[in-house]
Amino acid sequence: MLKSESGPLTAPFRPGGGLERWAERHLRVLMLAPTVFILLGLTIFPSIYMFYAAVHKISPNPDVPWDFVGPGNFVRLLSDQQFHVALLNTAVFTVSAVTAEFLLGLGLALLLDKYIRRMTFLKTVLMIPMMLPPIAVAITWKIIYEPQFGVLNEIMYRLGLPLQAWAGDVDLAMFSIIVADVWQWTPFIFLLMLAGLASLPVEPYEAADLDGASSWRQFWDLTVPFLKPVIAIALLLRVMDALRLFDLVFILTGGGPADRTKVLSLYVYQVAYRFADVGYAAAISLFVLFVTIVLSTWFMKRMRLAE
Repeated sequence: MLKSESGPLTAPFRPGGGLERWAERHLRVLMLAPTVFILLGLTIFPSIYMFYAAVHKISPNPDVPWDFVGPGNFVRLLSDQQFHVALLNTAVFTVSAVTAEFLLGLGLALLLDKYIRRMTFLKTVLMIPMMLPPIAVAITWKIIYEPQFGVLNEIMYRLGLPLQAWAGDVDLAMFSIIVADVWQWTPFIFLLMLAGLASLPVEPYEAADLDGASSWRQFWDLTVPFLKPVIAIALLLRVMDALRLFDLVFILTGGGPADRTKVLSLYVYQVAYRFADVGYAAAISLFVLFVTIVLSTWFMKRMRLAE
């Protein structure tokens, strides 16, 4: 504290001291502000635009004003057969792919955690598909499925089995999409399950061994209950991502043959860019968002009740 002839001074004189003190107290907010504003601009504005577009009929001609239709675009979903086909295909793909990925990922995690703990190289190899860009994965599988010179048909020929059109076959197209997705995203489930297994307590398993519990009984009574939070997160993330499938379908089949692989994301793309009906495409997108939120909320409640 400074002193003067007339008495003590409470603080030294600093030009602009009040502003500087305010900046010091709010430095973290000031540093984060630009990023926050950018993120808000990339999320809030598109969301508001989508809600606004969903209740309008938008002409591809920019000179034509938007026509307010209210819930008309959402009512149209009830009678749109192409939307029903895309919804069914999305449900079939999501259930099939996520189930296969979960079973394979959990099985691989149990195998590597119990028997191959030290084989780090093998774990790294298993992670490669997940690290590849989706477009690269789609193009790779398109070459594998190619009927004339694809690797898969070459193997079929050498084994004396009939050649298939795979992604171009009405009965095999969805199966081909599912196989490619399982190949890419099983490592994601595997990584989460392996991390969950590594965090399990040892004492309950030691007590179970002393009681003579079999490995199968330990799995159901100990491993599965301990892993429930990890399982919930893994399934939730994969379901949310599967509902937005686009890359594989767009590259491999384009929604065909005979609309057997047309999913909701591809249908939104077709409605918006091929048919130039942006308002209806926004309504479909909001429906997908609503379904995702409902499924996520229901799933998390079920997991909490099961704990």
